[in-house]
Amino acid sequence: MSAARRWALDTTWRRRRWQVWTGLAVVLTLALTRLPLFGVLGYELALVAAVFASLAGLDLGAAIARDGGRLATDAGAGRVVLERYAAAAVATTTALVPPLVGGALGGLWRPTCDWGFGLVSFALLPIASGLVSAGAGVALGLLTAGRRRWLGNALPYVAWLALIAVGVARFYGEPPVFSYHPIVGFFPGNLYDEDIVLGAPLLWSRLEQALVVVATLAACAACLDLATRRLARPRLERRRALAIAVAAAALAGALRWHGGELGYAIDADDIAAALGGRLETEHFVIHYARTPEIEADLPLIAADHEFRLRQVSATLGVTPSTKITSFYFANSADKARWLGARRVEMAKPWRHEIYLDHEPFPHASLRHEIAHVVAAEFGDPVFGTSARSVLGLPLVFNPGMIEGLAVAVDWPGRYDQSLTPHQAVRAMQAQGGEPSVRQLLSLQFLAVASVRGYSTAGSFLRYLLDAHGAAALRRAYERGGDFEAAYGQPLATLERDWKEMLATVELPVDAAEGTRERYRRTAVFDRPCPHAIAARAAKVARLVGDGRLADAIRVQRDICRDAPREPRHQLELASLLAAAPGHADDAAAIWRALADDVTGVTSSLRAEAHARLADRAVAAGDLDGARAQVAAALALPLDDAQRRPLEAKAFALDHPGPSADALRAYLFATGSAPVDAAALAAAAVAAEPDLALAQYLHGLQLLVRRQWAEATAALARALDGALPSPRMEQFAARRLAVAAYRAGDAAGLDRAIAALRAPGRSLVDGLYADDWIARRADDAAR
Repeated sequence: MSAARRWALDTTWRRRRWQVWTGLAVVLTLALTRLPLFGVLGYELALVAAVFASLAGLDLGAAIARDGGRLATDAGAGRVVLERYAAAAVATTTALVPPLVGGALGGLWRPTCDWGFGLVSFALLPIASGLVSAGAGVALGLLTAGRRRWLGNALPYVAWLALIAVGVARFYGEPPVFSYHPIVGFFPGNLYDEDIVLGAPLLWSRLEQALVVVATLAACAACLDLATRRLARPRLERRRALAIAVAAAALAGALRWHGGELGYAIDADDIAAALGGRLETEHFVIHYARTPEIEADLPLIAADHEFRLRQVSATLGVTPSTKITSFYFANSADKARWLGARRVEMAKPWRHEIYLDHEPFPHASLRHEIAHVVAAEFGDPVFGTSARSVLGLPLVFNPGMIEGLAVAVDWPGRYDQSLTPHQAVRAMQAQGGEPSVRQLLSLQFLAVASVRGYSTAGSFLRYLLDAHGAAALRRAYERGGDFEAAYGQPLATLERDWKEMLATVELPVDAAEGTRERYRRTAVFDRPCPHAIAARAAKVARLVGDGRLADAIRVQRDICRDAPREPRHQLELASLLAAAPGHADDAAAIWRALADDVTGVTSSLRAEAHARLADRAVAAGDLDGARAQVAAALALPLDDAQRRPLEAKAFALDHPGPSADALRAYLFATGSAPVDAAALAAAAVAAEPDLALAQYLHGLQLLVRRQWAEATAALARALDGALPSPRMEQFAARRLAVAAYRAGDAAGLDRAIAALRAPGRSLVDGLYADDWIARRADDAAR
């Protein structure tokens, strides 16, 4: 055994540096055990451990290469370098034992749910980062050997900061929000995509990093002067080392060249090429997916971009200084592949870019994302967001201000909601779950469930916008949430005034209890095994799509076992069981248990269970039983979106006319076979042309089939008749507005606006009516 190898094996454990890093790992592990998700084997623990491992690897590798024993002149340079790397790799990976063991022990009394994913995460993130960093550290140590000691000690930390700077620069300079990086391995880019996939792109990126390390160490072997212990000019006689260095560097370069195709080094050109379409308007460059549906709607999509920009600019009192680039994806899966945000639309204000999934017109998130970009005109000078400066750099970001401003501008929000953000906060107050403004307008915003945090922050900032004007709100945003400087009043005073305004906001009957399910959801850190459950839910969807229902049921049972206090998982299990032969009684038992649970299940989920029991009763020919179940559901406090179909079902059960069979077949899921909804709606209209509900259902199906003029006529006839409830009239009016606008039917749009503004309609309906009036005026002005 060579002296260098003996040194590598015998002295690693005695080295003070290794002891210090191992001690720091113990301290880190103890700190993480106090945090949700971080104290068990999983992605969060692996992410933090990867940051630790990368710094430890650089430092230990450099110290071992620089100070470790005399270089044996009888050993080849390649062996010397390899043995020093082996010692550095061993030292780094063994320093990771505390978080690995701590996470494993934490999983004995905290839910872990997916030990396999936790171990894979630990291998691909901290262990891989440690191995890569150890190699880079060895190279740095050989580079500084024999030179000033302070330089050798400082250079690994400088290199670590430089790697961070490269990662930040890439995030800053390219569209993707995810990051494949030597330090962390993989960062998904946002907290709302819970299904974290460590897939092929991570493996390709790790392979490139490994090749870079191999090339660097081989180059060190080719340049190492054994006599002086320093790197010198390459020695041509060390042909093997030179060949390995060149080959590894070439392979790493080839991977980087194809990094976009391989999914780990994607840039704007890659995304634009993948989408394929490009359209430039007065204020936008739209890169769009060339699908038939998008290309058919392209003029409308472009016009919608321009209209929403004019609205945002008018609200905030500023216009963007340059064109906005919109990346418009066909679906969320494509956006996740190229950008990294599956479940959310996003913007990078400093790049003047927005990233959207295609949705039916009018797009639900377009104005919100445009607001982020327009806000860059008065945001911080680097990122264009709301942040306070530290030493002249915007470092303390205020996510509550960033998202709250967009919600305040995109008022009242999505076309399918029934409450404004003001009303939503009133509902949360009644439920006892309203976050504090001080909590939201800080980094604590990230610890609050998005559905509650966005609405509350948006409501507060909308109040400030209406009460004090856009200029003051722009100043508060520019100062990172310094309200006293912007308004001359402390935050507590502004919050008090906002709450006094909220007390005057009318809340619809049943809204507080009916929306409890919506606002019950907690932040990702407060839920057991969120990543494992999200991954299993995605697997269930794939299995169902493949027709493997038995396997889907098995996986869904695992979800229910790991999150036993989440009734929605039980409801989803019952749906799967109902579709599987021989399990109908098991499904009914779950539905009955949920429907009868008055303490642990919200009224919304209880109503869903009653509705499914009604479906079962109709399938069995028990119309009286179905009536009882629907009546029980309607007796519960529900929001409009859930009450509306139940009212339609109640009408269909009692309707004596010739369309009754078609209506019931349309409204009740009576079997596992797919229902031809369009044919059933058409049959109901054919049987009773004057029945408003039949025309309503027919109009909705015509909308799905993009038959705008026919949908306009059907929905107008539905509104002219007697629909079973005001909620159906409300929804018919909203859908009529879309159909009539797309059909270019001015009279139909007038009819929809009149219905939305009729006495008794909700506050949201009136705001939507105003939006359609503004859109029509904008079209006329152009």
